[in-house]
Amino acid sequence: MTFKQWLEKNNKTVADVARDLDLTHCVVRTWAETDRVPSKENMQRIVAYTNGEVQPNDFYEVKA
Repeated sequence: MTFKQWLEKNNKTVADVARDLDLTHCVVRTWAETDRVPSKENMQRIVAYTNGEVQPNDFYEVKA
C-alpha cells in the first residue's frame, strides 16, 4: 500500500503525520504526493507509524 493510500484509509492528513513524527509538512507531503523516497531513518519511522502497512518497497513503483 502506498503512503498516500494509507493516509486515505486511516483518515490521516499530512499535517497529522508531520506532527506525530515531528517532521515538516512539506517533507511528509513530498512522500505522499511525489516519487520521493524517505531516508532510511524516516523509512523506519514510517513503517513503525503505519504498523507495517507501508513498507519500503511501497515507495518504489516497479513495473513488470
